[in-house]
Amino acid sequence: MWKKFKESGIKKFNTLGFLILTVMMLGSLLYFTDALDMPNIYLIDRDVFSFSEGWTWQGDNFQEKYSLPRYFDVNEDEPLVIRNTIPDELPSGAKIALKSYFNYVVAKIDGETVYAVGDDSDKYLGKDLGNFWAVIDITPEDPGKTLELTLFSNIPTSKGYAPEIVIASGTGLLGHIFLQKGAWNALSLVTILFGIIVVVSSILGRIYKQKDSGLLFLGITALLMGSWFLGDSGMLQLLTKNTYLTTRITFISTLLNPISFALYIRETVQMTKKRFLTDFLTALLILNAIICMTLEHLDILGIRDTLPISTLLLAIFIIYNMAIFIIELIYYKNKNAASEIRAIFIYFFFGILETVFFIINKQKGSSYFMLIGTTAYIVMSLLNRYKEYTERRKVKEDKEYFERVAYTDALTGGGNRAGFYRDLETITDPEGYFIIQADTDRLKYINDYFGHANGDRAIIDTYKVLCKNFCEIGTVYRIGGDEFSVIVKSTGRDEIEKIMEQVKNDVALVAEDRIYDFSVSFGAVMYDSSSDKDINATIVRADRKMYEDKKRLRDTVPQKMPVVH
Repeated sequence: MWKKFKESGIKKFNTLGFLILTVMMLGSLLYFTDALDMPNIYLIDRDVFSFSEGWTWQGDNFQEKYSLPRYFDVNEDEPLVIRNTIPDELPSGAKIALKSYFNYVVAKIDGETVYAVGDDSDKYLGKDLGNFWAVIDITPEDPGKTLELTLFSNIPTSKGYAPEIVIASGTGLLGHIFLQKGAWNALSLVTILFGIIVVVSSILGRIYKQKDSGLLFLGITALLMGSWFLGDSGMLQLLTKNTYLTTRITFISTLLNPISFALYIRETVQMTKKRFLTDFLTALLILNAIICMTLEHLDILGIRDTLPISTLLLAIFIIYNMAIFIIELIYYKNKNAASEIRAIFIYFFFGILETVFFIINKQKGSSYFMLIGTTAYIVMSLLNRYKEYTERRKVKEDKEYFERVAYTDALTGGGNRAGFYRDLETITDPEGYFIIQADTDRLKYINDYFGHANGDRAIIDTYKVLCKNFCEIGTVYRIGGDEFSVIVKSTGRDEIEKIMEQVKNDVALVAEDRIYDFSVSFGAVMYDSSSDKDINATIVRADRKMYEDKKRLRDTVPQKMPVVH
């Protein structure tokens, strides 16, 4: 009683003590931040200054002043040129930054070019770059000088558009870029991490013969979507120097993501009827992606130029599949596919919201709708995959269990007669095979005089002796009450004879410890193509040899008999 009280008391003390200690530590972190005059060792400078006021425009001869962001009325082939004076008060290591939306950006300070991205078409594929952050370094001599920005785009929604401009130190700018979408950037990274884990899991599954192509396509979809979100927010610029990847990832994802998504649907959604049009539309998406990327690499048309056709194909694909899913759920009452279809509907719904926002926002970056939809879709899909895996695993375990029961001898734990004949059927080329037939001698005598428990023990002893010597090179089966068979492949005759001698020695050792006579008769033969039609003929010869061995007991009587009281 006292022991239980002590154990219960210690357990409660540990739990309560940990909670109190946690509260004290968190409280100290919050309290000492303000209570002590500790020096600031924070590494990221949060100071970001707006540089969006006082800009002048070439179109009115730099007379009027404007605040940004703003659309300027420029001609179709005319770049937007705006100017401002660099402030005198700047943070250490100051940089001027603006988010470019499909514009090339050229910056000049007092007429000298200090930054240029996208103006030389020979250096870039396609007519327009995607969204990216243009960052202009400011030297200590630059305050008070004139900064001139030239922006140009072939896209109507970006033509003449000047975005908000900020001034910050390097670390401040990093914080500003991250905090523009804050936790959503972290969610994008989590989505990519999910994708990597899922793809690796799929590959490992294939290695261990657990093929799941749906899991692979789900992982690729997550990787593409996460990269798309990071590219759109500008965070991808912090992770790679690859300009093509940074500026084209949204376009590439737009082409590839519907394909991986379509392949995922094909592998996971169990349709009542085969839908040829689904595969046909997927093939069109693949051909479209190949054509679009080829045209861009040949510098004929950019991916952005062919985006309307890609969007139309994607819309047809979504509308068709949504119609099919509704038919599957309502008309065919497809319960097996219901959970998958719910996840896909959520994905489509948020995708439609994202598209509407993108159009309303004049293609100035994405919102959070697609990220929310993608996250929900991936989580629901992973749960569905886990549920499917556990169900499949249970079926496999049940199958293995029933096979084990069907082909396992209950007394010895070795193979049984059914297992013996099953394995014989797999032998297509019997060359090199040995068959050993064995029989526990005088089992009736042991059962009659020493009881069936000792009879069972004699059978188990026979199996253990055979398994000890043959299980590493063959398989042992109990094919009858006292009868055993052993199948051994590709072992030399000399080795078998040596093992048989050891078997007989082991039998003799066991016999010394038993209260009854214990012995085993053997017949070991190798398949001989000159005399054996097949492996069954070899078994017959082994049986004959075993019975030859058993003749040694003829006209003999057991030496050990129970003591009669």
